[in-house]
Amino acid sequence: MMLALSRSLLDRRVLAAFELVDAATQERITAPMIFSSTQLGCVRNRSGLYVINALNPQTAQERTLASRLKIFEERPDGLATGSISFPVTITDPTGRYLPRIFKVNLPRGTSANQAISVPLFPAPIARIGQNWSGIRASLKRRVSGREVPLAGARVSLLRSNDNQLLGQGMADSRGEVLAIAVGIPIVDFTTAPPPVPPAGPIAPLGTKKTAAKILIETSPGQPWPTDPDTITTNGQNWVPISGNLPTIELETGRVLSDGLAFLLKTQP
Repeated sequence: MMLALSRSLLDRRVLAAFELVDAATQERITAPMIFSSTQLGCVRNRSGLYVINALNPQTAQERTLASRLKIFEERPDGLATGSISFPVTITDPTGRYLPRIFKVNLPRGTSANQAISVPLFPAPIARIGQNWSGIRASLKRRVSGREVPLAGARVSLLRSNDNQLLGQGMADSRGEVLAIAVGIPIVDFTTAPPPVPPAGPIAPLGTKKTAAKILIETSPGQPWPTDPDTITTNGQNWVPISGNLPTIELETGRVLSDGLAFLLKTQP
């Protein structure tokens, strides 16, 4: 005797999917993470994607959105693409990546079939690749006469001659940061000096070190853990209380740490 399967057992409606990627290498993170949300439900599939398959609605708009899990539509009636935002917290149980908040904007539009890419920043204890470069630094600010960690700050490493982004990192709750630069060339030809007259000494063809500037930014009033995406649109720059942020020299296979402790203030 043949058994008929209910269509409801075969249908799988989802609101969105996202993938976690390493902010330094852009490679997908396959290790399981902890997903926390007051309203959204999520499962991790075999390919490492996190699929949002449940919603606990609290408003009329959210109930309309939740109906999409039962009745498929191109877009729920009356809801503009991305009009409802849900904060989600991602935590690494092993501590290799920093926790972060990101916002899921629903409903998805024409990109509904594409996974949302969510970068995670390596924690200070993360392992360093053999050919990577970067810095380790300690960030503090002064509050009511006390020095406290500048948690959640983003540190960017910018090539000095053209401000190209070479690497970045995020400060943890203690203000400790590992900013990683992947792909620094063994010999950098972009900063070689101009040719000299034939009668003079032979100009070097390149250098093993790449000069870089440090940029430190936060999002005003952002709690810990932070949402790094808000720094991009509403960044607040930080500079040392005395002196300036140094120009550093990045070199393949070397992570700088000596003397990189900064007491910072917001840039006027």
